[in-house]
Amino acid sequence: MLSGCKMALMDPQGPIGAQEKDIILLATGLMLIVVIPVILMTIGFAWKYRESNRKAVYAPDWEHSTRIEAVVWAIPCLIILALATVTWISTHQLDPYKPLTTANKAKPVEVQVVSLDWKWLFIYPQYGVASVNQLALPVGTPVHFDLTSATVMNSFFIPQLGSQIYTMTGMQTQLSLIADHPGAYDGMSANYSGIGFAGMKFKALAMQPADFDAWMARAKTHPLLDSASYAALAAPSEKVAVAYYGSVDPHLYHNILNKCADGSPCTDDTVNMAMMKTIAPDAAPCKNPSDTHPSNGAVTEKVAQAKSDARRSQS
Repeated sequence: MLSGCKMALMDPQGPIGAQEKDIILLATGLMLIVVIPVILMTIGFAWKYRESNRKAVYAPDWEHSTRIEAVVWAIPCLIILALATVTWISTHQLDPYKPLTTANKAKPVEVQVVSLDWKWLFIYPQYGVASVNQLALPVGTPVHFDLTSATVMNSFFIPQLGSQIYTMTGMQTQLSLIADHPGAYDGMSANYSGIGFAGMKFKALAMQPADFDAWMARAKTHPLLDSASYAALAAPSEKVAVAYYGSVDPHLYHNILNKCADGSPCTDDTVNMAMMKTIAPDAAPCKNPSDTHPSNGAVTEKVAQAKSDARRSQS
């Protein structure tokens, strides 16, 4: 009956997954300290006080035992204290925002992750390529993820590598993972996101560095992922096949994060303009927000100029 089940969490392929496996086993063992005796005593009491056992003591007036009360309360309190200590330590050790380092000080591979209806988009800003429903990772090299959602909230999760983390529209989360062994590991959304949720899966391919470079070279032979092709990709669709993009609009992830991939005003531009209007009410309004992308510093320079003008007027 359980032949289709995979013990992915018990078969980690990276240091984060291995530490989380240890925590699961430790927490389970601590809780079994209470569960197993309770199960055994339930069976033992039922057998001892069965109707046919005339030797069992009948004590209808018994109502309290200090020793039993001490055991019943002390053991759970000690277990909770131990679990709280483990949780406190592991929460800081496994902070998903904490950068990972290796013995060879390898530079992390940056991956921008976007959850869509119902597929995953992976953008490699260092290589200028992207893929859909397939994630390539070099073995032994830290991978740093920036994650967001272009639609509803999802949860990015590769069980054998560890640590799931949410993706939310208009917000960015971060995660760092390392794969220790080559392989194809299942990735999924661990948060229900609608009718296509069941098919929102991908493969994380952990490769040797040479194979990873070859994967990048093959990806570069595919078409461009620009605003038009992204709009087609972002349309809701189920069980989407793996796809590659040989080049990516460098502002695409920023535009998705700031909800302007469809040509709408970007959230950060709107905030900057609002700040500028507050600081310098008489400043000239921006004519075209799309011409002042924050990457070229135009908006930032205007805000800085407005602040400088405001300080001069106050002095």
